[in-house]
Amino acid sequence: MQLIRRVAAAFLLCLVMAAPAALPGQAAPSPAAEALRVFLDCNTFCDFDHLRREITYVNWVRDRQDADVHLLITSQRTGGGGQEYVLKYIGLRSFRGTEHEVKFTTRQSDTDDEVRNQQTQRIGLGLAFYVAGGSLANRVRLTYTALAADSAAPTQAPKDPWNFWVFRVSANTHFSGESQSKRNNISGSLRADRVTERWKFRASLGGNRSHSSFQLSDSSTFSSTTKSYNIGSILVRSLGDHWSLGMQAEGSRSTRNNYDLQISLTPGIEYNVFPYKESSRRQLVFIYALGVSYSNYRDTTIYDKLKESRPTQSLTAAAEATQPWGSLFAQLRASNYLDDFSKNRFSIDAYCSVRLVRGLNLNVNGGYSRVRDQLSLLKAGLSDEEILLQLKQLKTDYYYYGSVGLSYTFGSKFNNVVNPRFNNSGGGGGGNCFCEGGSCFCS
Repeated sequence: MQLIRRVAAAFLLCLVMAAPAALPGQAAPSPAAEALRVFLDCNTFCDFDHLRREITYVNWVRDRQDADVHLLITSQRTGGGGQEYVLKYIGLRSFRGTEHEVKFTTRQSDTDDEVRNQQTQRIGLGLAFYVAGGSLANRVRLTYTALAADSAAPTQAPKDPWNFWVFRVSANTHFSGESQSKRNNISGSLRADRVTERWKFRASLGGNRSHSSFQLSDSSTFSSTTKSYNIGSILVRSLGDHWSLGMQAEGSRSTRNNYDLQISLTPGIEYNVFPYKESSRRQLVFIYALGVSYSNYRDTTIYDKLKESRPTQSLTAAAEATQPWGSLFAQLRASNYLDDFSKNRFSIDAYCSVRLVRGLNLNVNGGYSRVRDQLSLLKAGLSDEEILLQLKQLKTDYYYYGSVGLSYTFGSKFNNVVNPRFNNSGGGGGGNCFCEGGSCFCS
């Protein structure tokens, strides 16, 4: 519990420091003969090496306080499986108070190269306003590629033979081994989406099978196999800029969780304090759901049940923000069974990254769950192998995780040079980063 208190204290410090960090002291304006200084703050897929190679008429700087323009890039998934990118230009120093946005969408089938080329083109268009007032304006040209002659007629809404439906099929296998152990895993999924301004529908089907075998000290072999299957769908109706109604249905089967079959049907209502059109930069949502679940267990539970049905309810509050001072995500969720309020669960998850001062960032990540609703626990005891290999669900009263860190960068303020040599040697710094779902991967 002491670790939980430390993580909570650090997260509160993160919130307190966020406000003053939003108004840092500004450095002196750039000399008249110097190119525009731009700070790139990318919270999604960005190929920074490519941008620096293609957009050479600005100075890329590594700290916001040295910049004339803060370029904040966020994205969110579209109904067609692509991404909607939002480029937010925030003027600093002599451009203070000048802000605008550029939006564009990509398709699910676009390659990384096609995405980064679109990014480069739109970023350049957005920077044109700021570059026009600088010393290098006479050297910059804006070009236009004309449409084909037969395309000069007024544009019309394109015909969509798929009627907004998007499908995705995937299959994966993984295997590894050594002289005394081996493992293999097979998984697959099928997903269908249809998203319009008023309606959102998603259905998915997936399965996973894992097998492991170990040679023990007495030369015997211990083998284990776990299987899980799931099916789910959600239907959402938009009710204006702030409200939505939804219905979620789920079914699953799991050897680890002792479910031969579990089915739930849960309608709910959602309210977003901010308009949904701002969701790529900030959200504050409240969701209340009321439903019913049916469980058919593989083996008798600690409550002497082989099957049961129970009414459920849950309340969720979630906040997410991507701002010049950093990023923040926090979620509170409480749920219980209506026929027995003692069977409940409460969880909190939070992540925060704040720029404290020039080059210094505070990063806090943590979560805690109080668990009182494990209905599917096996009545029979578990073997040591099942416990060590986590083949069956274990009884617990709580779960927690957390991390706190500081990062500090110093040195040259400019970040224009690209040198990819030995990026893949395995011994040090790379140049390309891809971030998704709170995780970043750099080469």
